[in-house]
Amino acid sequence: MKLTNLAIIFFFIALTLITILDVRMNNLTAVTNKKMEYNKALDSAIDDGSSNLVEVDSKRNLVLNKEAAVNQFYESLYANLGVIGNERLENNLKGYIPIILVTDTDGFYIYYTNTYQTNGEILLGQKWSEKMPYALENNGIIYNFTLGTYLTLYDKSTNEVYTGEYEDLKAQFPYSLLADRNTFDTVRRNAIIGAIEKSMNYYINQRNEIAYQSGITYQFWLPQIDKTDWYRTIDDISILVIFQGYPYIAAGLDTYNRYALSGARIKKSNIYFITAGNGTKYYHKSACPHKTNPGIAYYSREECALEGAYPCPDCNP
Repeated sequence: MKLTNLAIIFFFIALTLITILDVRMNNLTAVTNKKMEYNKALDSAIDDGSSNLVEVDSKRNLVLNKEAAVNQFYESLYANLGVIGNERLENNLKGYIPIILVTDTDGFYIYYTNTYQTNGEILLGQKWSEKMPYALENNGIIYNFTLGTYLTLYDKSTNEVYTGEYEDLKAQFPYSLLADRNTFDTVRRNAIIGAIEKSMNYYINQRNEIAYQSGITYQFWLPQIDKTDWYRTIDDISILVIFQGYPYIAAGLDTYNRYALSGARIKKSNIYFITAGNGTKYYHKSACPHKTNPGIAYYSREECALEGAYPCPDCNP
C-alpha cells in the first residue's frame, strides 16, 4: 500500500476520533451548563416554597401551611424551567419528583405519588400523608420527640402519659433515655432521622411500583443525605425535595439527580415585642429587660416598623 493511501486512511481515522471527542466535549459542556441552570432553578424554587411554609394566623400564632409551600415551589420551578402554563409539561416535570418532605415541630408529612380512578381510567396524582411522629420505643416507654426539647412519653406499664420539657421530665425518669443530656440529644436526632428515612424509603418504593406498573423502568432512590443537611432539616421547620431522572439533553443518557432543602428560618431570636412609652413605640428582642408586657408577638422588623415602632437602642434588635 502506498504511503499516500496510508496517510489518507490515518487522516480519516484521526478525523473520526476528533469528531467523536468534539461531540463528547460539546455534550459535556452542555450538561455542565444545564446542571448549573437546573441547580439555580431548584434552589430558587425551594426557597420560594419555604418562604410560604409558615404563616401567622389571626391570633398571631405561627402555623404550618404545607400546601401553600408546595404550590409555590411548583409554580416557581415551572417558571424557572420554562414550562409554566403548559399543563402537559408541568405534569411531566412533576413525574421527576417522587416525594416532598415537610418537617413540623412534632412530626412530618410526605407529599407522595398515588393512583386514582376516574371514569374507569387510572390516573396519577399526589397527596399528603398523615402527620407521622418522631417516635421511638425503648424499655416499655414510647418517646415522641420534637425538633426542640419538648417531648411526650407514654409508659406502657402504667398507661400514663407525660409531657413537658426535657429538664422537667428527666427527674421523673432517671433510668430512661433522659438520664443524660448528651445521650438524649443523640437519641432524639437519630430517632427523628430514622423515622423520616423509613417513611421516605416506603413512599419512594411505592412510586417505583407505580412506575413499574406503567411500564417505566426508571428507579427512584433515597439519596445519601449529608449529615449537615439532616441536622438542618431537624433543627427547624423545613421542606426537602428529591428531584431525579430529569434529562439534561433530549434523548440523552445523562440525568439530573439532586435533593434540595430549605428551612422556614423561624427562630425565637426573630420574635419581637412592642412597648409604648412617652408617645414613642419601640420593638424589643424577647430577652430585652425593657420589654414590659409581652403582648403581641411580631416576626420581623418590617412588621414592627409598619406599627410605627423604632428599634430599642439597648437590645438593638
